[in-house]
Amino acid sequence: MMLHTDYRYIGIDFETTGLDLYKDVPIQIGIVEINVQGEVIDEFQSFIKPEKDIKELKNIVQFITKIEVAQLVFAPSIEEILPQISHFFDEKTIIIWHNVQFDVNFLERFLPSLSYHAVFDTFQFAQALIPYPPSFALEILLQHLESKPLFLEWKTNFWLWFSVDEEGMEQESSFHDAYYDTKGTLALFCYLFDYSQRLAKEYPVLAECIQKSDALLARIFPQTNSRSLGIGKISLPPLKKVAPQNTSITSFPYEIDVEQFPSGERYYIGNTDLKDLLISLLANKKTMLVFATKPKLDIAKNILNQVGIKNIGFAREEQTISPTLFMEFLNKEVFNQFELYFVLKYCSHLYLGYGVLDLNSKGDYMVYNFIKDERQIVKYPIVLTTHHGLYSILEKEAHVYADFDIVFFDLEWWYRNYNAYLSRSCDLYYIQNFIDMLVYKYGLLDEFQNLSLMKWENLQSISGDLWSEESFVDRDSSLRSEWQIKGITILQEFDTFFTMFIGILWTETKKLFIGRAEDFCSINPIIGSLDFHQTNTLIPKLKDFEQPLSEVLSPQDFTTLRKQIEHFLSICDTVAKVQRKLWAQSDFYFLFSEDTKFTNRDEFREIFKNNHILFASNHEQAYPKLVDIPDPQRGILMRAQTATALEAKISATIEVGGSAIFIISTVKEESRAIFEQLQKMKNLSDFELLAENITGGAGKNIFKAKKKLAKIIVGGYNFLMMCYAQGLVFDETIIWNVRGAQANLILDDVLWYAAKNVSD
Repeated sequence: MMLHTDYRYIGIDFETTGLDLYKDVPIQIGIVEINVQGEVIDEFQSFIKPEKDIKELKNIVQFITKIEVAQLVFAPSIEEILPQISHFFDEKTIIIWHNVQFDVNFLERFLPSLSYHAVFDTFQFAQALIPYPPSFALEILLQHLESKPLFLEWKTNFWLWFSVDEEGMEQESSFHDAYYDTKGTLALFCYLFDYSQRLAKEYPVLAECIQKSDALLARIFPQTNSRSLGIGKISLPPLKKVAPQNTSITSFPYEIDVEQFPSGERYYIGNTDLKDLLISLLANKKTMLVFATKPKLDIAKNILNQVGIKNIGFAREEQTISPTLFMEFLNKEVFNQFELYFVLKYCSHLYLGYGVLDLNSKGDYMVYNFIKDERQIVKYPIVLTTHHGLYSILEKEAHVYADFDIVFFDLEWWYRNYNAYLSRSCDLYYIQNFIDMLVYKYGLLDEFQNLSLMKWENLQSISGDLWSEESFVDRDSSLRSEWQIKGITILQEFDTFFTMFIGILWTETKKLFIGRAEDFCSINPIIGSLDFHQTNTLIPKLKDFEQPLSEVLSPQDFTTLRKQIEHFLSICDTVAKVQRKLWAQSDFYFLFSEDTKFTNRDEFREIFKNNHILFASNHEQAYPKLVDIPDPQRGILMRAQTATALEAKISATIEVGGSAIFIISTVKEESRAIFEQLQKMKNLSDFELLAENITGGAGKNIFKAKKKLAKIIVGGYNFLMMCYAQGLVFDETIIWNVRGAQANLILDDVLWYAAKNVSD
């Protein structure tokens, strides 16, 4: 590995009293400097005494960082540290950080006199080069990469240890120590940079794109004289092929011919085993299995994969890259950062042998929206989808699956899920992102000059594994069409207007939440409301853009945008709900939705009028049985209603050898209280303690749970289903606060979808 010699490179990390930039303060700092070969040449670490007295740290902060107040009492202040670290910073310093925004804000607030050239974010770098990790959290990425020999070299170089010795003692400092995390960030950076340099040698077109880029990554790459061997030599990743419409299953546990059951009827399936039922349904080709949530769908998918059924599809359009459009894109004069990262991601996936791209950033989707190759929907013989996905299909593309039988699982959730779909919220930032993609796409058409809309649409239908001479767009034409000039101008005007519109709407909406603790409120129609006077003056202008946009956008793009705007305007014209969501530590954004809609069962059944459908329930025993067999003996969930009872049940489970426990808690504040209670229990020192949305996101917590045999997880019903979908098995499941009318439904689901179905 060799970095550009014009710069100096440091990693830096803070540990803080919390995540609020304006209330919390740094309590630890770590700085490590490396040379251009990635070798450590200087370092600094210290606790920091807070500006004001702190009697105790927040419970979760102390649990995660292992820092205690006593360690901070005699620590130097931030002012005393400044002279010791100032030599790391000058106009040539590049700071390497993971997920930079939070730490940069702390640096600028508490150490504003320090200068630097730029900040390099390893989070975005990892998004480009590491496909499908459990989480992009630093500690998860580092442990996820332990199977990579190249990373192990860099891990050893920085003396990182993620495991324990034979006595169970940690061999090195732990994550969430500022110095340790700084070394971890630099190890990740060096691995990714080393890997990207190897990719550039493997694919000369990548080296050429780097040289044509104004991204920070290009600036720290050492200059080379390598030239591309020709873009025409790059091949695309192969598509994932559709499996033949037959399976290896020759016998089925139950005789189920879906067509013999009257369409639209309800049946009880709680007496069956989920695996046996799914396998039996495979006898019916052209079948769609519909589940209430994505985790339940994933449980079913895992079961089918385990029995060798691979020809499973998902109800969505198959989209791939058009070789011709990608080639046009690669001939850009200059690449910005997200464009370069897309090419980097493409080459990485090609090198690793992936058949599809892992799109995980706004920049990815902006490039992909231009170069994608629209293909016909691939009709797999077995299709899985969610309730919400099914409603969307039947509303937009009912004809595509008109010949499919539908088995609608989780019948009891139809009312809630269908009304949630009818009253779905409108995220204006989602619309803004789509507009940004259009501006980018049509801007590229304008940049390429000769690539008219009609020619671009024709090129989308061209496919193939290798670039061909016939794919090249005629480059003799240098005249820009009147359409292109007009189109990009109108889009830019609309983008500017819509950004302003959101800002004004946000300002007027914030006033509704003054003095209000709740994150929801109902509002009368926005249209005509004095509370939204400025918004109302802009709504007619919003409608005025419809005709000009219809003249410059492709029919598909215009239809998509029009439906999104119409959805928002329909919400503005009725009694609605507003949800306040945290955007940054000091700001919010808002989701608007129509007040809950209502429908009856006959209206609900009407949306399936073109399909043969069975409604299945694993809860309601009053319905006729789909398969006439006795009900099996199912497990019993333990209940705990007091803190003392909870401790007793946990201790009893451990005494009989139980090492994996899940505590169902659907109220976040109660989950936090349970988590703090667990930290005080003396017999849990060897257990991994995890709490949904408290110790990290779902992916991070599940990854940690898989790594440790002894674990106690606190989380909601949907998170438990996500754990099941990942094959986690629990010795005991304890109910803490599943309450209300749907409590029995939840408990029945927990038993029927339990991980024994995916771990046989």
